[in-house]
Amino acid sequence: MRMHAVINAQAGAIIGVDPRESAATIKRALSSTGHEVTVEVVQPADLMHRMAEAARPGLDVLVVGGGDGTIRSAAALLKGGTIALGILPLGTINRLARDLGLPLSLKAAADALAHGGVHEIDVAEVNGSIFMCNSLLGLPLTYSEERQRLRGKPVLERLRGYLGVARRVLQTRRKLAIAVDDGNEQRSVRAMTLAVSNNCYAEAPGLWLTRPALDQGHLGLYIARHATALALAVTVLRALFGRWRDDPNLTAIIAHKVVVKTRRPKVRLSNDGEVEEVETPLVYGIHPKALKVLRPQPSATTA
Repeated sequence: MRMHAVINAQAGAIIGVDPRESAATIKRALSSTGHEVTVEVVQPADLMHRMAEAARPGLDVLVVGGGDGTIRSAAALLKGGTIALGILPLGTINRLARDLGLPLSLKAAADALAHGGVHEIDVAEVNGSIFMCNSLLGLPLTYSEERQRLRGKPVLERLRGYLGVARRVLQTRRKLAIAVDDGNEQRSVRAMTLAVSNNCYAEAPGLWLTRPALDQGHLGLYIARHATALALAVTVLRALFGRWRDDPNLTAIIAHKVVVKTRRPKVRLSNDGEVEEVETPLVYGIHPKALKVLRPQPSATTA
């Protein structure tokens, strides 16, 4: 296959590494199985332009190295097309890469892609803006906004920032008055958090909520009505042990379309970790198998 890799030079996993070294590692791994590979490492301001330039007829796979925001931008570019997306997980959380079974080190991920196959996965959207993992309204935005502010800052400054935002989050009691229509029932609730996921999360123990399938053609809707952020934090801890569904203050629903109304003309959302302002009502939908991705074979998923 013909592959072109565009790598975010400011991605957290390669900051401080010689770009030529990163490019050589990627090219060596991807071409080891006979693929025709070119690689470029670019600054964030040039990412969209370079990805769009690369995604031309004749290319089989656009390999993108970066965090969830970078991967989301690439997915928006390739959605509905014939070019597959290959992911090199170079961010902090790497949600989609984890759910695809990719290793999280650069060389291991590139090796896995070199031996991978093309699969089709779903793309979710809200008001025309896509997301590959989740869209969050309410309390999680406090963390997402602080994470964006702290990108590229020194380690101690980031640590102080995260501790500060954790204190603010745990002290809050703020709730949102929302009306939620999942196509089967309309609910008027006061929620601390509303999350919509691209396919549903598994109730299984682990450090991360995971989605066992990315091609089932539905959304997961999660409404948290806890009285305090501390109570919500307890639910998050329960989730680590795979016991979040029996929380009476958490409603979990499977849907194909979700409409969320608020009294506000605009709200701030975190879509795949990127905070943006969106007009209401929020209309969520799903595009089944709208994105081709390069997925590692089971034998290639060891980190």
